[in-house]
Amino acid sequence: MSIVFLRKRSKNYIVYLEYLDKASNKRKQKNMGSYPLKRDANKRLNEIKEEIYKEELLLPNEMIMEDFILDFLEKHKINLSFTTYNCYMRICKKYIIPLLGDIKLCDIRAIHIQDYVDDLLDLLTPQTIKIHLNILNLAFKRAYRLKLIKENVVQFAEVPKNKKYKNEVYNTKDMQILLEKCHGTSLELPIIIATGLGLRISEILGLTWNNIDFNDFTITVEKITARDKGKVVLKEPKTESSIRTISAPKEIIIMLKQLKKDKLSAKLKGEKSHRELVFYDKNLEPIAPDVISKRFRYFLEENNLKHIRFHDLRHSHVTLLIDAKVPIKVISERVGHSNINTTLNIYSHALKEMDQEASDKISNTLFNKERKMG
Repeated sequence: MSIVFLRKRSKNYIVYLEYLDKASNKRKQKNMGSYPLKRDANKRLNEIKEEIYKEELLLPNEMIMEDFILDFLEKHKINLSFTTYNCYMRICKKYIIPLLGDIKLCDIRAIHIQDYVDDLLDLLTPQTIKIHLNILNLAFKRAYRLKLIKENVVQFAEVPKNKKYKNEVYNTKDMQILLEKCHGTSLELPIIIATGLGLRISEILGLTWNNIDFNDFTITVEKITARDKGKVVLKEPKTESSIRTISAPKEIIIMLKQLKKDKLSAKLKGEKSHRELVFYDKNLEPIAPDVISKRFRYFLEENNLKHIRFHDLRHSHVTLLIDAKVPIKVISERVGHSNINTTLNIYSHALKEMDQEASDKISNTLFNKERKMG
């Protein structure tokens, strides 16, 4: 238990705090203020006693930010997926520790956090910096609960608004040209699945043969590929809504069935193949999403096609569904969004065009017909 007392030194009255230092497990004393008048010293003494009584006293702590953030991540690891944990560790080692690591945790103020944000604005996007702040916010919430700091100063940091990314999409004609160009290439089936089903690239690469029902023409998404310390592994999707079973165009199922037959024929001829994965590399290992993204970029350049990201094939798919008047709830469930609002926010531009089209139809129906004059 902490205690506080007065001691007269020379002409001044000094308020001392005696506390247990958790690092050394020894009792220590700290000067909490020196006063020429005893009444002022007593006032400070009573203030500290009140803080001790209310358990609001911040005990002296020599822990620096580097030690605390690494300790926090290790303890918080159980609440994170391994990909998120690895991402947080990279951010800590590359940015947080070099810029804030040597400051005592109890000495960090709002200005330190704001300076951190401002220094990174020329290097990173506001959206990425918000991930940094999320890490710091989680860590400082823990520090506040443990009474290592007086307040969570991360909450006061301001980040400029991120410029909203406008998805580039292919229209029907663009899609048809793309499918013609990729015919017979290793990218053909991933491209067709992305455009025909709207699956994320990690979901496509996580498909196994037991995910495909050749009789009911459905595909189940239950695994994705991700990098874990340099190795590509299969893991569950981040959200429950991403795990789903959707109907697939029979053309896609037929192509997958042919691929399975081809792989079986190749295996009978002595070629090696993965027993479960639909897509894998030459070493029979899962493929990382960024590998396909790069291949796709080079493919577009070589064929002089309009540049889009592979992920934009998913957006193109959804835009086609919206144009086909498919209900938003159905679209949201097919693409694995957690709720309809996510779909509405991402595709607000396409929906606005539909709203204008609906208005034009009403206008044509009600006001553009010839009216018989009585």
